[in-house]
Amino acid sequence: MAQLAQVLGELPPAIAHAPRRFYQPELDGLRFYAFLGVFVYHTLPERPAFYRSLHLPLPSLWAAVARSGASGVDLFFTLSAFLITALLLRERRQTGGISLRLFYIRRILRIWPLYFAVLAVAVVLAHTIPGQSLPWYYVVGYLLFVGNWINVAFGHPLSVCGPLWTVSIEEQFYLVWPLLMKILGRRGMIIAAVVAFLLATLSQIGVVLAGLSPGYIYYGSFSRSGSLALGILLALFADRLPALTRGMRGLLLAAGLTGWIAASAWLSDQPGPVDMRTVLGRLVILVGARLLISVGALAILYACLGSRSRLVRSVWVVRLGKISYGLYMLHFIGLLFMIDLLHPRWGWTLLATKALGLALTILLAWASYRWVESPFLRLKDRFATVLSRPV
Repeated sequence: MAQLAQVLGELPPAIAHAPRRFYQPELDGLRFYAFLGVFVYHTLPERPAFYRSLHLPLPSLWAAVARSGASGVDLFFTLSAFLITALLLRERRQTGGISLRLFYIRRILRIWPLYFAVLAVAVVLAHTIPGQSLPWYYVVGYLLFVGNWINVAFGHPLSVCGPLWTVSIEEQFYLVWPLLMKILGRRGMIIAAVVAFLLATLSQIGVVLAGLSPGYIYYGSFSRSGSLALGILLALFADRLPALTRGMRGLLLAAGLTGWIAASAWLSDQPGPVDMRTVLGRLVILVGARLLISVGALAILYACLGSRSRLVRSVWVVRLGKISYGLYMLHFIGLLFMIDLLHPRWGWTLLATKALGLALTILLAWASYRWVESPFLRLKDRFATVLSRPV
């Protein structure tokens, strides 16, 4: 690792005298819940018939709750944009500028080791496990961090590397936004974020009017930039927003979650043909749902920002949040192993098997954090002007 640091170049003096870490543990807790939502979406059936077979009341509501877990991806996007913007704002205040070289080195050290490890495992499994498929164009797309657009063109792959498309969108964001922050003032950044949010909505409307597949909305970089833009705006205004009481936090959290569930009751986020008779109906269903989900993610993040609640600050929740990148990237592998091992059919047996898949995912993510990610995270700190979460 020391040799790698030498190859990447001399560190500026500011890094050697970095101030105390900028770290908000409640955001790690929130990361875990974002992952848990995605896991629920990938685990629980979306059809009310399944919950009716378990004799649960309100089966349609249970199905909507399961679908709403997909909104955890939007929460991840909003969180990432908030933290990146907040860290780079602090860097500019402390040093008078933003080092793009150091930023990209930090992102490479954080994202790439596990990302490419999962992609390598997916390639191996595609050639050894029945049901796993990863054609070459998916591999190329993921290697170039445009996997989300490959999904738009060809659909979601039948592979354990399915979650990688979201990393493609984040890497595209990391390529563009720090550069804009380097050249724009505060007012320019606000305008850029507002424009990005408006363009996201307009792109969704354009997809509907053009009669294109909803995959353009679900996987497209432009349509997904709305959640990123809201995270940026929260970071820019965080120090000017009013302090929240416990009751206000509860109301915001409830409003965000209710919006997610309502949007999911209207719309299954899985791309595919939408049976709407009118263009207006398609606009309400597709664009309205995406707006609710993005604004809901913002409300949830704002509600948890600075919170002292044990729901987001307890030791185990924060620890699980620290390994949330591995949880997200590896949960398809954990589920695949348990399902192939136990061959569940339906009902409670299926739920129990997937619960075991969650336990295995936690073990895999812990091992990944300790032996794959941590060495690179320690090196990453050497390139940080503003230190973030400790390893």
